[in-house]
Amino acid sequence: MNTVKPWQSFCTGMVAILVFCCCGGTQAAVIDAELETELEAHVPGDELQVIVSLTDKVDHRLFEVLDRRHRDTRLFKALKEKSAVTQAEHKTFLKKRGGHHIHELLMINGIAVTARIDVIRELATHTGVESIRADKVLPAPAVSYGGPAKPQWNLSAVHAQDLWTLNHAGTGVVVANMDTGVDPNHPDLAGKWRGGNNSWYDPHGEHATPFDSSGHGTQTMGIMVGGDVSGTPIGVAPGANWIAAKLYNDAGMARFSDIHLAFQWLLDPDGNPVTLDAPDVVNASWGLVGAAGQCITEFSADIAALKAAGIAVVFAAGDNGAAPMTSMSPANDPQGFASGAVDVLLGIAPFSSRGPSACDGSVFPKMVAPGVNINTADLSSGGLPLYTNVSGTSYAAPHTAGVMALLIDAFPNATVGELESALTQSAQDLGVAGPDNSYGHGLVDALAAYQILLGGTGGSPPSIGSTPVISAVQGAPYVYAVQASDPTGSAITFSLDVSPAGMKINATTGEIAWTPDYAQEGIIAVTVRAANARGLAVTQAFNVTVARTNVPPVATNDSYSVIKGGALTVAAGGVLSNDSDQHRDLLTSVLVQEPSNGSLKLNANGSFNYVPKAGFAGTDRFTYRAHDGALYSNDATVTLTVSANKPPVARNDYVLAPYRDKTAYQARVISVLDNDFDPDGSLNPASVEIVMKPSKGGAVVVNANGTVSYMPKQDFRGTEVFQYQMTDNLGAYSNRANVWVNVY
Repeated sequence: MNTVKPWQSFCTGMVAILVFCCCGGTQAAVIDAELETELEAHVPGDELQVIVSLTDKVDHRLFEVLDRRHRDTRLFKALKEKSAVTQAEHKTFLKKRGGHHIHELLMINGIAVTARIDVIRELATHTGVESIRADKVLPAPAVSYGGPAKPQWNLSAVHAQDLWTLNHAGTGVVVANMDTGVDPNHPDLAGKWRGGNNSWYDPHGEHATPFDSSGHGTQTMGIMVGGDVSGTPIGVAPGANWIAAKLYNDAGMARFSDIHLAFQWLLDPDGNPVTLDAPDVVNASWGLVGAAGQCITEFSADIAALKAAGIAVVFAAGDNGAAPMTSMSPANDPQGFASGAVDVLLGIAPFSSRGPSACDGSVFPKMVAPGVNINTADLSSGGLPLYTNVSGTSYAAPHTAGVMALLIDAFPNATVGELESALTQSAQDLGVAGPDNSYGHGLVDALAAYQILLGGTGGSPPSIGSTPVISAVQGAPYVYAVQASDPTGSAITFSLDVSPAGMKINATTGEIAWTPDYAQEGIIAVTVRAANARGLAVTQAFNVTVARTNVPPVATNDSYSVIKGGALTVAAGGVLSNDSDQHRDLLTSVLVQEPSNGSLKLNANGSFNYVPKAGFAGTDRFTYRAHDGALYSNDATVTLTVSANKPPVARNDYVLAPYRDKTAYQARVISVLDNDFDPDGSLNPASVEIVMKPSKGGAVVVNANGTVSYMPKQDFRGTEVFQYQMTDNLGAYSNRANVWVNVY
């Protein structure tokens, strides 16, 4: 993935702080925190684009393809049937309430819609609605040009030509990319487009046939299937055909719903379950930029569905290196298969993102491939050269996808798990010995993977025999020891495909440990995976119901100061500002003990007004409790320090004034209060008075704002002085201050 501008979004951003609203409990559990922030910033009649996920899901495992030669469309049919049954009432509601641009998102059993704020909030209360989140916008990856390099070094590095000599160049295999499009007129790609209305998808409706204004998608496709029209081969699997989904519009933007729709199209391009026209391999040289080191599972279900249907998916690891923990979603998804980038010397590219995975802590990337100074196809229009050199993990991933196409040509019955396992087991180890978080399992090696598959992996996946623990309590430890066995006795590695924040699994023992926090309640989805050394895996999906445990809020002591004879007014929040509630419930303040030396009005929102008794100076106190609607906090003491009023301080001023002759004269305005101050209150500008007139016959007038207008006596030159004093807001007088005026 190439380095691009920070993640852009229409109406929403990557807000990391959870915001809890005052809406009903059902809404709070359903509406995503980031979306809630956006909703609160709009009025009810405003419209936003959102994605609605429903609770009732299709279990992909029931339709997993175990032999790619017998791929079918049972999963697609099941997804359509589930959508028809569960989405109908919600779509009817949305249409009646003015919702528009409604799209079915089959893979997640969801709906993309543009709707008013009030409609979104009402939808959140409907039974069967799992979550509502913003339909965010993702910018297209930018082209990253490289420098000159030895021709074909990248193809030699992955041993692609070795499989060509064995008559496995990808013939009969269909690859797809999810990118900026593809130039259908490029001589190395034109004859390889599968053609027909099931071979091109533009969710934006801008182009009915293949098109690419950026060049990025053309470049990645060139690495996968490009030929040798120039006299030099550029593609890993030149015998394969291609189809493409244009994720981004011509302005370079894609909404999350566009990406969901593209995944959906790839599962069954013509939308007809009777025909089998899905691709064999998908390359995804894109990611959620601006979110390095985060685990964002927006597209987990889409990836899982493609893989269950026998479609391999390869992601670019991201260009967020060289720091550790810079993995990018969805490449770091437990279902993802990510490629980092190496240079001609097989050194890790500085930009290549490093692990471990932010999602499950596993090694990231899965492996590496050439990604520095790669010769590939470029746009054929506009007088540009037909070929260019590029760098980025965007260009490493198509090498891995191309090698998968070669292996599918050789072993059409191999499952996605077997392909991935063969690649990781056969990878050329680079860097430190064994898998690491720079090179992953190592460099892609087509011939070595071929040799592993030639020996036959076969076998059955592990089985999970334990029953999930399906209940938990907020603040209490949750433990589930997953028990799995493999028919061959192979070691089993455990991971979590779907899990709430804070849940961890021991990869060796299978023990899941978690302590639900006070923001986690209700039904929480979990999917655990058990995989053997050959990459064959089984998953177990279940829901954990988390019971709410209310605990009292915590009130913290406060202190305030007020001047003797004055009054103290504290705004909303007030005494509650430093109090807390683990459930973030709305708190109110309740008075326990009145102050002894003054009058108090304490409001429920924490604001209060306090007036000390006349003549009182010293320390006064009152106590209160915070209430969360059910439980009271501890008693908190508010200390009120009543101090005697200190007089204001007036300081001398030194100013210049021009000579006054017989002509009209503009008075010199002197801001005498500018250097004065009050140690415990504020000055009263209206109180300024002249206590000694100018010493040389000049004239002064006090203005309403506390300034003084001065005019010297006609024909006077020299220094003149006058005095003033003022009071503070409580009427205490200052000292007398001199104002020295030098008339020049």
